[in-house]
Amino acid sequence: MSQEPGHGDQALAGFWAAPSPFRKYGEEETRVSTGSAGKVAVARLSFERFDEKTYLHGLYTQTPARVLRALYYDPFLPGLPYVIFVNPTGGIVQGDRYEYRIALGEGAEAFITDSMATKIYRMDLNYASRHTEVSLGKGCRLEYLPRETIAFAGSRWYQNTVFRASEGSRLLFSEIFCPGRIASEESWDFTLHASRVVILEDGDPVLVDSSLYTGEDKARSGILFGNRTFLLSAYWYSGKVPSSKGKIEFGDLYGGVSEMPGRKGLVVKALSDRLEDLKAFQLGLWEIFRKEEAGTGVPSLRMY
Repeated sequence: MSQEPGHGDQALAGFWAAPSPFRKYGEEETRVSTGSAGKVAVARLSFERFDEKTYLHGLYTQTPARVLRALYYDPFLPGLPYVIFVNPTGGIVQGDRYEYRIALGEGAEAFITDSMATKIYRMDLNYASRHTEVSLGKGCRLEYLPRETIAFAGSRWYQNTVFRASEGSRLLFSEIFCPGRIASEESWDFTLHASRVVILEDGDPVLVDSSLYTGEDKARSGILFGNRTFLLSAYWYSGKVPSSKGKIEFGDLYGGVSEMPGRKGLVVKALSDRLEDLKAFQLGLWEIFRKEEAGTGVPSLRMY
């Protein structure tokens, strides 16, 4: 099985390629070969709407990727499925390759999250990666709030998330980066950590947001993160600047809001020394998004 997604946009191949610092590690052979059973996690999800309900119409997973059945518990939107990614191994190790494909049909809506934080363990050989490609059908809405990513000391991680937008589609995607196990006094001791978020319209990029941190950045982490510990990134795409932009308040957080190119949506960044404060802010942002894009409130999240 290929270690890179089988996309068809050869002109956009650079969006899928790992940053150059990873290439030398990619040549290293792990004890369990990259690409062998248990090292390539695959998830294929497709959502379709019928009448007033969206169904998880298609589902295929390959260990260690797992998906819980769709849950319907939202009193505001009873037909909206809540889907949870599960990793039975508890974390990501050297040579792991994750490939997620998610598709929402016309008018579909869904909420996706994880059952636990993504833990990137120490790596002596190679690196680990996750490629996520999301196709958004006409008039659909996706609320995608993964749990936080924790980069352990010595880890090498690259993640690439691509959204293909269609007419009238709306998206809220938000993630939190933890540069180590802070409670264990481990901070910025990873080897490499890279992330890229891409939003496409008709194959053309609307937004490309990339970051690449190395262990050498520890000495200047105070400059990079404004002397804060954790970073939240959020992307609100709706084809326009939301009227609720002024309702996003940071309180004690250090952050800001910027407009996407072409006024297609918002990019939100926030920093804090308290992970729980960023999680609360993330949920508050979800509430604002839901109110504007669906005209309803949000429920208390369930993980079962």
